[in-house]
Parts: sequence; C-alpha cells; structure tokens
Amino acid sequence: MDAHHHIHWMHWANRLLLVLEGAAVGAVAASVIASFRILRDSAAPLIYSWLSLWQDQWWIAPLWLVILIAAARFLGWLVQKVPLISGSGIPQTEFVIMGRLHISRMDWLKVLIAKFIGCLVAMLGGLSLGRAAPCVQMGAASAALVNGLWEHISFSGHIHISAGAAAGLTAAFGSPVAGLLFVFEEMHTRRTRLGFIVVLAAVITAEAVTRFVFGLGTLFPFGNIAAASLSMLWLVLPLGLFCGAAGAAYSHALIGLKNAEALHTPLSQNWRILPPMLAAFVLAFTFPSVLGGGDELIVSLAQLTPTPQSMLRLLAVTLVLKISFALFSYTGNVPGGILMPILCIGALLGALYGQSLLALGLADAETWPMFIIYGMAGFFSAVIRTPYTGTAVAAEVSGSFISLPGCALSAFLASWTADRLRTAPIYASMRAAIVIPTRRR
Repeated sequence: MDAHHHIHWMHWANRLLLVLEGAAVGAVAASVIASFRILRDSAAPLIYSWLSLWQDQWWIAPLWLVILIAAARFLGWLVQKVPLISGSGIPQTEFVIMGRLHISRMDWLKVLIAKFIGCLVAMLGGLSLGRAAPCVQMGAASAALVNGLWEHISFSGHIHISAGAAAGLTAAFGSPVAGLLFVFEEMHTRRTRLGFIVVLAAVITAEAVTRFVFGLGTLFPFGNIAAASLSMLWLVLPLGLFCGAAGAAYSHALIGLKNAEALHTPLSQNWRILPPMLAAFVLAFTFPSVLGGGDELIVSLAQLTPTPQSMLRLLAVTLVLKISFALFSYTGNVPGGILMPILCIGALLGALYGQSLLALGLADAETWPMFIIYGMAGFFSAVIRTPYTGTAVAAEVSGSFISLPGCALSAFLASWTADRLRTAPIYASMRAAIVIPTRRR
C-alpha cells in the first residue's frame, strides 16, 4: 500500500511540476511579448502623427527617407548575423519541435534579442508585417532559455518550445484558444496528455499576464456587431469559397515572389530590405492606411458609413494595395510575420463582400460588418490551412463569439477550397525552402 501511495503521489507531483513549468514558460514569454507590444503600440502612433505633418514641414519627408534607408541597412546586417530570425520564424520553430533543427541556448538568446529588435524596426518602418508569428518564435526562444532552469528533471521532447510558441501567439493576439490550437494543428506538436498539460498551463498564464498588462479589451472591439441570422448563413458559402480561392492565389504569389526575389535580386543581403522600405516611404505620404500589419485598418472597417457605391471603390483600391504591399514587404528575408496582414486582407475581403450584400439588399447596415469577421476566419484558414485555429482567432480577436457558427463555416469551406486547388499550406512551402544547418559537434 505504501508503494502504491508513493507511486500515486509521484504521479501527481510530476503533473504539478509540469503545470509549474508551463506556467513559468507562459509568464516569461508573455512578459517578453507584452514589452514588444508596448514599445510598438507606443511608438507607432507618434511616428504616424509626426509623418502626417509633412505638408507643413518640408524636411520630414527627406529625413524619414534617410531613416528608412538606415533601417533597411541595419535589418540586412542583423539578418546576416542571425539568419534564424528571417521571415516569420514559425517554420524554423517547427523544425525545432520536429527535432530536425538543434539550436543552442546561446543561439536562442541571439534569436530572441535580434528578433525583438528586428521586428520592431521593420514594423515601425511601416512594412506590412505582423507581430504574431515573430511572437511565436520569441515565445519559443523564451521557453528554451527558461527551460535551462529545470532541464535536468524535465521529460524529453520539445514540448516546452511548443508551450512557449503557444504563449507567444496568445500574448500577441490575446487569444488563448487560438494559441492552444495552433501548436497542435499547425506546428506538429505531439498530442500527448502531458504535453497538453504543459501547453495549457503556458497559455492560461500568458493570457493572465496579457490581461494584467493590457486590460480586458479585445484586439478588435467588434463585440457590438449584430449577428447574422441563421437564415443568412447561406451567404457565408460564397465568401468561404472566394476566400479559399483568394488564399490559394495569395500563397502562390507569396512563395513565388519571395523565391524570385531571392534568385534574381542584384542586391546583397545587406540591402535586400531596401526596396520594400522605399515602397513604405512612398505609401507613407500617399496611402498610409495600408502601412503596418493592419490592426488599425481592421478596426476602421467596422466603422465604415454604409454608402456602398463609393465605399466599394475605396475598399477595392485598399485591398489591392494591401495585398501588393504585404507580398512585397515579405521579400529580402525581412524579419516579420504574415498572420496579421492575412487577417487584414481577410477583413478587407469580408468588408467588400458585406458592402456588396448591402448594395444588393441582402444585408442591412447592422449585420453586414459581421462578414468582416467571417472574412478573417476564411482567408486565415485558406492560407495557413488551420480551420480550427482560424475560427478561434477570428472570434477571439474580435470579441464576437456570436460569430462562431459563421466563422467555422467560412474557415472550413475556405480550407477545403484551397485543398481542392492543390495549394500547399504556406508554412509547409516555407519549410521546404529552408536549408537546415548541420548540427555542430
């Protein structure tokens, strides 16, 4: 009996230890991501406000050009010094979780510092890049560093890296369910009971830290948008199909442009990020709404005045510019993510569709904005090919849980459509292009 009780006690002690480990990973990762968000969210409005004065202050434009050229040169140098920070960082993190890429603790520290600084510079420069995917890699790096405190008693595997990645996405979006689903649906994390405990503890703690820092608000306050009635859900079907086709086309364009730039650019790595920065410079003084990941643009969509004819033209122009700039921003091995731009493009598609329904009399002024959320779920799922995560992230970042039925319908239909078009998930395509360095002995 004593032996039985001892085994039983050890069993629960081990689970408690895993919960504490996951909580520590989540707390550290969320603290890093919260610092990143505070710096970006504080600096970006100041920069955009300063740039808006360019017509009265002639020297602002040339000074900003010099700053962006210097930023491009710095980012090129940074990527050359720490190649693992290029792009979103999710494919590299997935290789670590799969056991195909081995990174020392010192290299993880370099990745964390360089990714933090590099993404901050790229995003404040105006490039259409997101913070969520870099936060996944920074969360993984934080977990790898914290894991050194207990690795002598920790069970084998890379579950702590997965926990850090989930905590990073949770802190970036304020979406714990999406963070939990993402590491199992996309990142090839082994589905084990113990692994689930660690990831769940990390996600819950990361959400608690994020709410403590940023309050209880959602990323996009759409909670007051009226729900589409069940009789209107059939209108989601064309949107899901369209998002699926658009997502497949976007994936092909992103990989094609990225590969073409890598093969044919005459620039060295030190200057490969300059062309996107020059594009950001032009847009800053001509069409600034498409700069950045798209957070502010998404929020503004739900506040559109329902005047379909003029609004449709504006939305179409904005959509084309956002897609073009987002694709161009991802060239040159620039450190930055694609998840927020994908959500923004999906929101624009949904807004364009919803305004079209309004013009046709198939939706009213109260319900058409719900299609913005459906568009986010559909386009995200078509590109990443993660319908469960797409459904969760659209509902969580908008704060509109009444949108779940429509989000799920749009997400699964879009993912199915992209599959039927024989388009590989975007991160699978990115992994295929990565040359894994040999392990140092």
